[in-house]
Amino acid sequence: MVDFTYLGIELANVIDEAQLKPLVESTCVFITTVGPYCLYGELIFKLCAEAGTHYLDCTGEVPWVARMIKKYEDTAKKTGAIMVPQNGIESAPADLATWSMAQHLRKDLQAATRDVVVTIHKVTYVASN
Repeated sequence: MVDFTYLGIELANVIDEAQLKPLVESTCVFITTVGPYCLYGELIFKLCAEAGTHYLDCTGEVPWVARMIKKYEDTAKKTGAIMVPQNGIESAPADLATWSMAQHLRKDLQAATRDVVVTIHKVTYVASN
């Protein structure tokens, strides 16, 4: 049986390092839904990488994620932090569908797969009367 005695809700200003750092350092996994991440996400990402705290978020901001990887990947590797951005509705379904498709191609059709390119075209919603 899991002991939930020590679980609680902690509040911190996402742009205040003095508030965030002790919070990040006191846990093993940090999950954030702070978006827009390009405005409010970097400090948490950085602190988790530095502290060795595992990190998850639900961003769909691909350019932001690329910047975070470029800036903090080496730090996270040194501390052992596992950084897993893009777990939300904007990213996870496409990633899971791509993985499933690649598995099918490899297993059922014996077709090698290496790169997958996902493109999104303009989608227009037409309301019916």
